[in-house]
Amino acid sequence: MTETTALDTEQVRAWELRPTDTLVDPTTGVAFPITTVSVDEPGRAGRRVHITALVLGARILPLNQFVTIAKRDNTPTSPAADVEASAAKDRHTLSETACDLIVIEHRLRDVRRWTPETASAHLDAALSSVATALDALHAEYAHRTTTEQEQ
Repeated sequence: MTETTALDTEQVRAWELRPTDTLVDPTTGVAFPITTVSVDEPGRAGRRVHITALVLGARILPLNQFVTIAKRDNTPTSPAADVEASAAKDRHTLSETACDLIVIEHRLRDVRRWTPETASAHLDAALSSVATALDALHAEYAHRTTTEQEQ
């Protein structure tokens, strides 16, 4: 059985979000990767931040709203052994993420079977996002494996 640990989180303003961030629900601790972030043009009254998260779908946040994200990685300044251990952990994390995405994909397909046709377009978009994320994870895993073999 896998041991569950709480995520290290931090609070940021919505306008500080990056597409590489992971939103964390402060109540449940569930994390959702962000796929897109855009901010309304400067000078526009009531500027907003538009985000899309794989599971949450599209959301619009007030510019200065505080949101909880998983702690951002800083550049490691550790010895080579620590860097190697971290790379091994990253590979494991990529595998866990891929497994999570596959579970999400199967659940979305199950829900798609009994969803009215008018709402199915949203599920199709979510399925497409999951497929894109799985492709990106596979490419990242292949890149890391190739890089490590070259070293």
